[in-house]
Amino acid sequence: MGRHPSVNRNLPPRMRARRRGATVYYLYDTGGKPRHEIPLGTDYILAVQEWAKLHQAEPTERMTVAWLIGKYLASPAFNDVTLGTQADYRFALGNLMEKFGDAPLDQVRPSHVTLYIEQRSATSKHRALREKAVLSMLYSWAIEREFAKFNPAGAVKTKRLPGRKGVYIHDDMLDAVYAEAPQDLKDAMDLAYYIGQRPGDLLGMTLVKVRDGMLEYRQGKTATPQRIALVGALAEVIDRIQARKAEHKVTSLFLLVNERGQRMTKAMLRSRFEAARTAAGIAGKDFQFRDLRRKSGTDLRDQKGLDAAQDLLGHKSQAMTEHYTAARGKKIMQIPERKAK
Repeated sequence: MGRHPSVNRNLPPRMRARRRGATVYYLYDTGGKPRHEIPLGTDYILAVQEWAKLHQAEPTERMTVAWLIGKYLASPAFNDVTLGTQADYRFALGNLMEKFGDAPLDQVRPSHVTLYIEQRSATSKHRALREKAVLSMLYSWAIEREFAKFNPAGAVKTKRLPGRKGVYIHDDMLDAVYAEAPQDLKDAMDLAYYIGQRPGDLLGMTLVKVRDGMLEYRQGKTATPQRIALVGALAEVIDRIQARKAEHKVTSLFLLVNERGQRMTKAMLRSRFEAARTAAGIAGKDFQFRDLRRKSGTDLRDQKGLDAAQDLLGHKSQAMTEHYTAARGKKIMQIPERKAK
């Protein structure tokens, strides 16, 4: 069976790490003599995912959190979630692996999870609670398959952080950030406002979805199909984007591109927006890019009514739209009159 490793103990069985300068390379040790190692890449979570595909034998002694993460990443359950959720899971599982990787599944206690939340909250309270939720999901998945008997994360009660339902971006704040934005960010902000969709949906939109004067797509979170007429200011934004893209030799199929005509990524969008927001002197807690969706729905509700806002946002019920657009408060057009004396 060989000796247990003295370093990199969070690695699953037969997975090895080799550092070359600042880069760590992961490999799968097939065993035997001479030793043969299969490269797994430099991304830790993706390497664990590849390890799980290669390591078919059930372990008999070290059913650790690292082993469980590998099993989950190689499972149909992981492939069934959306690409955005997969990316979020990978990020969360990478952080969890560092703290819990070498721990046997049934030896992780609620007190360990509580300590993790406290330490992680020093950097981000939101991510601390999100990663606790991912760990709970992972253990629930393990219990269903009898890999574990107890969910330590599920036993830890935490308070939800206040959401952003009370945030409404007024025009002066939007105009201040817009004035500092480069053209590619202005395109993204305009598109976000006029169609009222989530950042992930905006980044995934392509010219293929522009048909017969309509912008057609399916929401990533809810799979709700949407068709929005290309009229007025929205048509002008689409024409402007296409004209800017035509200036480059290679044209991307995606609507949102950077200054070089390349597809706008989530990281690009975030960095550009944060730079413009800082230049405008606005704090991050006061304005986030995703707030444009709520502003879009709220403004349309004020202008055209609740039904129009519900259609644009893709909500299943008016109650959901009512709740989502309530940050600005109900518009009251009448006041009482006193009787004449």
